[in-house]
Amino acid sequence: MNLKRPLLVLIFILLTVSIFGQTKTEGKEKIKVLNFGTPHLSMTSDANATTINLKDPKEQADLKKLVHKIAEFKPTVIFLEMDANNNEYIWDTYKKYIVDQTKKMNYSEEINAIGLEVGRLSGTNSIYGLDSSLDFDYPSLVALANKNAKDSLFVTEMMASYVKVNSLKLREQYMEINTPAYKNRTFDFYNFLATQHSQNEYEGATEIAKFYERNLRMYSNLNSVPLSKDDRVFILTGATHAAYLDIFIGNSEKFELVDPAIYTNFAQ
Repeated sequence: MNLKRPLLVLIFILLTVSIFGQTKTEGKEKIKVLNFGTPHLSMTSDANATTINLKDPKEQADLKKLVHKIAEFKPTVIFLEMDANNNEYIWDTYKKYIVDQTKKMNYSEEINAIGLEVGRLSGTNSIYGLDSSLDFDYPSLVALANKNAKDSLFVTEMMASYVKVNSLKLREQYMEINTPAYKNRTFDFYNFLATQHSQNEYEGATEIAKFYERNLRMYSNLNSVPLSKDDRVFILTGATHAAYLDIFIGNSEKFELVDPAIYTNFAQ
């Protein structure tokens, strides 16, 4: 029996399916997403807060340049780190802000100075809250880690790196926290905290699961808004949320992540 012919036919079919499948996937238009990490510029309960001084004229100038640079992305839809239940308040305030820039959100200043201003400059007509907060006992996990000398050393190194980044000037800080290396290190740190536990308990996994769920809820809120292939989405959240969202969005066939470095590398 001649097996060569059936084998060649099978190989041809497999190659055809493979090539067709690749063409179909590669040709599919995805929704572009600029997932942008930010320090909280005011009103934060975070364990590590930025030292950016927005009263400094140089910092004000760089913030303005950053905003104008992001506006070049021309987002059609904006998501802010505010609870999705506040969407009516967000929309009403945004409409007022477009006319009068003194009308602001009573939230951390990046929401106004970046989120609303990018929307105004871009003529964005859709703006939403992305968040869905859950209680999360971060300090308890750090305390657990500090009971072990090796783990405590890693925590100390991470805290020192956060302090170093938070002490950077505005331009350098935004450039750093939006790099893949910074996001991956932050993501890894939270995974490390998930491993912390006392005997026969799983405190770390339990607490980090809450934070993981919060980020999944944010991703769910993103997907709850009707979007077309022509939409351009700008997401503004804290750097750790951005790290998680990069994982979710980056592995979706629906979305295409845009490199934030394009928009943080503005001229001084």
